Formats: sequence, structure tokens, C-alpha cells
Amino acid sequence: MPAPKTKAAPVASAAAGKRSKVFTPRAPLSAAERLPKLYRALTDQVNDGYFDNAKQTCKKILTLDPSSASAFQTLLFLHLHTDDYAAALELVTKPPAPSPPPLEFERAYCLYRLNREREALEALVAIPNHSRRENHLEAQVRYRLGEFEAAQKIYNDLLTQSSTEYDDIRTNQAATAAQLDFVTHDYQAQLSAPAIESPASGIKAYTPTAADLESHAPVASSSAPKARTKPRHKLPKGAVAGKPVTQDPDRWLPLRQRASYATPVVKKKGGKEQTGLDNHGGKSGGGGGGNKKKGKKK
Repeated sequence: MPAPKTKAAPVASAAAGKRSKVFTPRAPLSAAERLPKLYRALTDQVNDGYFDNAKQTCKKILTLDPSSASAFQTLLFLHLHTDDYAAALELVTKPPAPSPPPLEFERAYCLYRLNREREALEALVAIPNHSRRENHLEAQVRYRLGEFEAAQKIYNDLLTQSSTEYDDIRTNQAATAAQLDFVTHDYQAQLSAPAIESPASGIKAYTPTAADLESHAPVASSSAPKARTKPRHKLPKGAVAGKPVTQDPDRWLPLRQRASYATPVVKKKGGKEQTGLDNHGGKSGGGGGGNKKKGKKK
């Protein structure tokens, strides 16, 4: 009789087929395929206000394409917008592209915001052609350096009715004029005033009399704290104020367990005395009928 067939062989073949499949990872995307996705992500992040994520995306784009002017300008704008002037200055000083656009004004502005006014002024002076923004920044730098006259001259040239910055320039001009007036008039007038010579030469020395001293003698304040005459709390029995108190060491024990407790003596009818402690746990007679006999009442 032939042996029954088993299904073990197909299972083994299936397991062998699974083992034969080898995982092959996908090839990484090229820069041309990744850049469009990064640009779309950068646009969404900037529009939604996720500036920290947008900075990271700009750095990824510049890693793939260092010559991307849009990513470079966006990263610089994000640093300035978030007041990260140190990172903006580093980006302007060491740009990723080999030949970046001229950014001397941005470098001077970062130095000005980092309170490095002398370097900012040197960077501004090195710019060949000054426009309105360079002149405005130079006036602010010179104001910080105390060169109020030069700053006032620049503000006068910038002040025009048609300018969108008219109110700001007018405020800065007024502040510069006030500082200049103080330096040239008020401060100089105080320095040129004659010095006071011996102002107390005609004043006689005053010697106080005994009556003056008594009238100005310090008087005890009525609000001074008075000595306490009565104790704040009631003293225990037998205690005297100012003397040490000898307290009973058994005061925490129950009354009947103290050594000073006297056992009460109970005198029964018939002349026999009995203490109250004999009744605890002992037998006692009938309730109140010691001499009476038991039986029915008549």
C-alpha cells in the first residue's frame, strides 16, 4: 500500500522562495529631483511663519546648489527678520557662493545692530555710491558716535515731504538737534561759568547754647514698647513668676495610676471598712438587701 502524500514539500519551497528575495534599497534622489520639493517646502514654511524650519531648508538648498541666489537672500532675510544679526553677519562675510552679490550695506547694518559702530562706519564709507539707505544708516551711526553735527547735516538732506520715512527722519532730526544744542550751548555755558570763591567767608560760626540743646534733646517716643507686667498665659497652680517650677513627673499618667493618688476608703454598714479597689473583679452581695431574706413579698 503506497504511503500518503504530505504537504511539507510546498511549504519548504515557499520558504526557500522567500529567502531568495534580497532587499535592494532605492537609489538616492538626485539634486535636480530634490530641489523642487525643497523650494515648495520653503515657500510653505515662510508663508506659515515657521522661520526656524525655513532656515534649515535654505541651508539644505545651498548645500545642493551653492549658487542659488534666492535661497541665499531668503536665508539672509530670515536672519535679519528674527534679529539674529550675528548669523547674518557670518553669512554675509562667508557666503556659500564663490562670487556673491555685493552686500556691503547689509554687512554695515549688521555691525550697527551689534553695536560695532566704528566698523559699520568704515563699511559705509567704503561703499562708492551712496543711496538714500546708506545715508540714513550713516546718520544713525554718526549719532551713536556723538557726531551730532554731521548727523544733523545728513538728516537735513534726507528730510523731504514726499518721503515715506518723513516722520522717522523728523524724530531723529529733533533728537540730533537737541543733543547738538546741549553740547554747543548748555554744556559749554556750564563749563565757562566762573567758579564760586569762598562762599562761606561772611558767615559767622554758630555756637549753640544750653537752652538750644535742651530744646532739641531727644524725647522718648510714646510708641516705644512697654515692659509686660502680667504674664501672657496663666501660670500653673503653685507656680510663681520669675522662679523655677518643679512639675510632677507623673502628670501625664491617669489619676489612679499616679504615685500620689490616695485610695478612697469606703465604710460599709456593720462597721467594716473596705477600699474601693476590692470591688474590681470580685463578688459582691445582693443589690442593697444585706439583712433581708429572699422570698416573696408580703
